[in-house]
Order: sequence, then structure tokens, then C-alpha cells
Amino acid sequence: MLLTKKSLWKIWIVAILYFVLGSACIGLAIVSSLLQIETKILYLGIAVYAFCPLIVLWGRYAEGKGKLINLGRKLVRLELNPAEFIKRYEALKNSADLVLYEPCLEVLQFVAAAYDLLGNREAALSTVEEMVAASNKKRKTFAKLFKTSFLFDYGMTDEAEALFSEARGEKQDLACQALTDAILKGDRAMAMGDYQTVVIQKLKLLEQTFPKLDPLGKLIVHHGLARAYEKLGDTEKARPHYRYCVENGGDTDMRISAQAAIERLS
Repeated sequence: MLLTKKSLWKIWIVAILYFVLGSACIGLAIVSSLLQIETKILYLGIAVYAFCPLIVLWGRYAEGKGKLINLGRKLVRLELNPAEFIKRYEALKNSADLVLYEPCLEVLQFVAAAYDLLGNREAALSTVEEMVAASNKKRKTFAKLFKTSFLFDYGMTDEAEALFSEARGEKQDLACQALTDAILKGDRAMAMGDYQTVVIQKLKLLEQTFPKLDPLGKLIVHHGLARAYEKLGDTEKARPHYRYCVENGGDTDMRISAQAAIERLS
């Protein structure tokens, strides 16, 4: 959660406006009672009063991380422009007006993904470390699994195996179970040389209609297929997936590595 002075002022101004509205409703209810006019405006005033704390909480979420999460979806997942997301995130994090910084799992996921897409492995690993350290008990397992995915992808197999085993031994919710399955059939299989499993998983993802893959999801799947086919020695099947990455890779390191792969396989 990242809050600036401007964000806090916006939250409090809206809360104060609701408080004034509630007070006005209660005031009108008192006047109506004195004039013996039947009205239900008192209940409206009480409801508005009760809503004030929710306004503050919602404002903290919307201003503190909601905007960044939406920005991450837009720039990282849809527009494949990770550099712009990192630029805005770091500008906010280093702003002189920043008054509150609390690491947020959802935001840090986009930050780590953006650094990874830019080929900045050091920054990506530092971010996933921050995710694990900042996660509460309920989200810690998911953060560990998320880090495991990066470790396998970066060839840090021993460390990844140890952390993966630890996370699998903990209680998992549906999100953790889904991520565990994806790692087993994706990043871990690739790291362990089980390329056929990777191909089967990626082809299945390409065929699924719900949830529909977004641009980043498609890019990751095609890049994974290209790498797996190349490892299997089937360069004819690898090339079209690398070409997809070149044509649809946006401003990511995957587009650059795919172009280099095409030239290597020519």
C-alpha cells in the first residue's frame, strides 16, 4: 500500500462530506420531529454515518493499491509495457509526498513480473523476496510458490526444490493449489528436462476458453512452447511460437530472446 499526502486528503475529504451529509439528515429529522412531520430521514442519516468508516477503508484500498493493481493489469498484462509500469511504481515509491508504504502482495506480483519481462532478474528476485517477507501467515504459502516459479525459471533448481517442497507441505487454498499444479507442469518440468509435459500443459492452455488468456498469458505460453520444442529438437514446431513472441512480445525481453532464437535456428 502506497499513500501520498494527496491520496490521504482525497480520502478524508470524501469521508467528511459523508459525515456532513449524515449530520444534515439527522438535523432535518430532529426539525421534522419538532414540527411533528413524519419522516424516515433519520434512518438515512444513521446509515450515512455508518458508511463513513467504510469510505475510509475503501479509500485506503483504492488509493493505496487499487490504482496500482489496475495499472499493472493494463501496462504489464494487456499492453506488455513493463518499463512504464516500473517507472510509475518507482516514481510513486520514491515520491517526496509518500506518507505510507506497506508492501502489498498483489502489487509486488506485478512489480516482479515487470522486472522479469525486462530481463532484470536481480530486481525480480529481490521483489519476490520482499513478497515472502511481507506476506502474512495466510498469504505466505502463495508468496513462496510465486518465488519458486521464478527460481525454477532462472535455473536455481536446488533452492527452488527446497522452497517448493516446503510450500507443498503447508496448508493450501485453491489459489495455491492452482499455482502448485502450474509450477509442476510448467517451470519445474522445464527445469527438470520434462519438456513433453511442458508442451502438453501449454497446448492445453492455448485451447482453453475460460479463463481466456490475456496478451501476457498468451506470450508466456507461446514462449514456453517454443523453448520446450527447441529442447526436444523439433525446431520446425519451435519457430512459429518464437515468431508469435517477436510479433506480439511488446516491449519485453521475451520478444528480444525470441528474435535471437529465430536467428539461431535459421
